[in-house]
Amino acid sequence: MDSVTTDDGVPPGPRLPGLVQALLALSAPAAVFPAAARRYGVPFKLDLMPKGRTVVAVADPADVKDVFAGSPSVFHAGKGNELLRPLLGEHSLLLQDGDEHARARRLLAPAFGRREIEGYRSLVEEVTTEQLDRWPRSGRVRAHILFNELTLEVILRVVFGVTDSARLDRIRPIVARAVDAGPVVMIGMGIMPLRRFRPWSRQVRDLATIHAFLGEEIEATRRDPALSGRRDLLALLVRASAQDAQGLSDQELRDQLMTLVAAGHETTATAMAWSVLELARHPGIQDRCVSEIAAGGTEYLDAVLKESLRLHPVVPMVMRELQEPATVGGRTYPRGMTISPSIILAHRAPAAYPAPKEFDPGRFLGEVPTPTTWLPFGGGARRCIGASFAMMEGEVILRQVLERYRLDRVGSGHEWPRARNVTLYPWRRARVELRPR
Repeated sequence: MDSVTTDDGVPPGPRLPGLVQALLALSAPAAVFPAAARRYGVPFKLDLMPKGRTVVAVADPADVKDVFAGSPSVFHAGKGNELLRPLLGEHSLLLQDGDEHARARRLLAPAFGRREIEGYRSLVEEVTTEQLDRWPRSGRVRAHILFNELTLEVILRVVFGVTDSARLDRIRPIVARAVDAGPVVMIGMGIMPLRRFRPWSRQVRDLATIHAFLGEEIEATRRDPALSGRRDLLALLVRASAQDAQGLSDQELRDQLMTLVAAGHETTATAMAWSVLELARHPGIQDRCVSEIAAGGTEYLDAVLKESLRLHPVVPMVMRELQEPATVGGRTYPRGMTISPSIILAHRAPAAYPAPKEFDPGRFLGEVPTPTTWLPFGGGARRCIGASFAMMEGEVILRQVLERYRLDRVGSGHEWPRARNVTLYPWRRARVELRPR
């Protein structure tokens, strides 16, 4: 690909049409971004969809710090996440900016406090036990599929407080299918005429069904005489909205719930899938985890999760669209430019992680990852609000899996990352061999 450097200080990048660049970047970012970095250096630019969007990828810790420390009124993340609007809704926390985002985050934050997350631990443990009881006792499985079922059940129970699974039977497969949208569907959903044709028409129908279900749950929760005693996320949000003059409307609640359900299970399931693949490939690391668990510890298990998220980030990049000119890494970019800290490139930097392609949980033992070199949950004012919950859930699930099973690799145990919505999962769905302990 020929490169081009513009006269306005924008770094070089490929000349391919924007649609082609968008499909490549969304379908295979784990290959595209390192390849572009080798050819053009970092930062480099991509011309992506929608038409006219120029994205500059950065990875140096100083550049990442400039972006994450930048004013939220200048560095807008919502516009950078525009691709997700059809799936999550216009009021999603991931799509909001400015005062609207600050208001929504203030109302959502109490549901993710330390005490609340510890309160959810017993529910996560209960659901994990129930789901693992349904797993085969031994044999070859596609772990990513099993983890998707498990984490979807967790998030539905945590969000809605439902203990009668029959109420969720009709919505589970529809949510799973809607979240499974690939890059072609995600891009096409932003082109209105395509919505009349498959696969986009099915996505439209699925989202309408999910929205109707969420509306019913919101209305039922508002009328629930036991609302004051409920600890589920929906109840917390409904109570917070009722007590706040700037509370969330039903449509805002619906979009935030859709965000929690869609983003809250797929990302954790994918992180778990990558983790078991690496544990199956590294029996010594697996044995150390099991020994620590038997002794009542979780420090090394926590390091395994962090290293898995480093080597296999679930989301490859974050976006910030500039609302006015801003300086990043000593270079001033014009209004309208999108600056994208590349999680893939930051996590593979040899300066931060010697032998970056190696799976080495020891990197994180006794170390707190710096927010400019380890960024699986983003950073700054837009850091994922559910990060602590996700780490707690991952620790509970992985601990129970290792208590029950010995994980053996299938073949080489290596799987390429494949795109699903905006996440990267193992392309063979994490094939591992289960053996009972």
